[in-house]
Amino acid sequence: MREMNILLIANSAKSEAIAAGRQLLKTLAAKEGVSVRYLEGVDQACLGDLADIPDLMVLLGGDGTILEAARFLAKYQVPVVGINFGKLGYMAAFTLAEFESHLPELLTGKFSITHRLMLEASIYRYREPPHTNDEATSGLEPETRCLALNDVVLNAGTPFRMVELTVRVDDSDTATFRGDGIIISTASGSTGYNLSAGGPLIAPDVDAMVITPICAHSLSFRPVVVRDQSTIGLKPRRLNEGTHMVMDGVVVHPLSVKQYVVVKTAPHRLKLVVHPHQSHWEVLANKLHWASRPTA
Repeated sequence: MREMNILLIANSAKSEAIAAGRQLLKTLAAKEGVSVRYLEGVDQACLGDLADIPDLMVLLGGDGTILEAARFLAKYQVPVVGINFGKLGYMAAFTLAEFESHLPELLTGKFSITHRLMLEASIYRYREPPHTNDEATSGLEPETRCLALNDVVLNAGTPFRMVELTVRVDDSDTATFRGDGIIISTASGSTGYNLSAGGPLIAPDVDAMVITPICAHSLSFRPVVVRDQSTIGLKPRRLNEGTHMVMDGVVVHPLSVKQYVVVKTAPHRLKLVVHPHQSHWEVLANKLHWASRPTA
């Protein structure tokens, strides 16, 4: 039987994740037919170009650790297991004890996977007058490009005045609005910032994106769900000095009215190992208290 190659990555900011990672390294190294490597911290230099692609990646930290690593790991199309040392553990679904109890199945490849849609956000220098997203970017190289698992957010920033944006979906201008920004979210990210801003919950197996305004200066601009094949363009009309594009709360890029943002589905999806005894709906009920009865 072929040797199984495992990569362990522990969040370097969490001492308990580091301790667990070092112990797991010893446990896995002692198993026959298993080759294991261990990293502390999500390092682009290490993860950006893996020479030896593993069969399984194990992230010890929490949902934030998965968000930080996903933009590097998705292209390898390797199953990722999240061990939670954070607060919620929505995507990092396993506790350390649960991971160890399911280790025999994981080592034999007997696990289910959910393919999580990711976003690709590109920022271009703007040129007039584009009628479609393709016209706005044709022949241009983006000034920056980044992947996101949860969301791409245009945040008004300091001095915290409302910004003005035009939103284009595919070849149609949909709206020009004023507000504190806008969120473009995946189904995975629908339980995060999107939810807090009044957007809908979307099951993780639904291929869709959500456009959610942040405190729009209008009663009629409500969140909208679009197909995953759509291309969303954002043209800033008026911004603040501190306006930024934020990808998964990790990558931050300043934005000006001389730029144009294009968000679309990324070429690869994150292959996330599913907890065998915990459905999406149980996570919503148990961790987000979805549809819970009021308490006195």
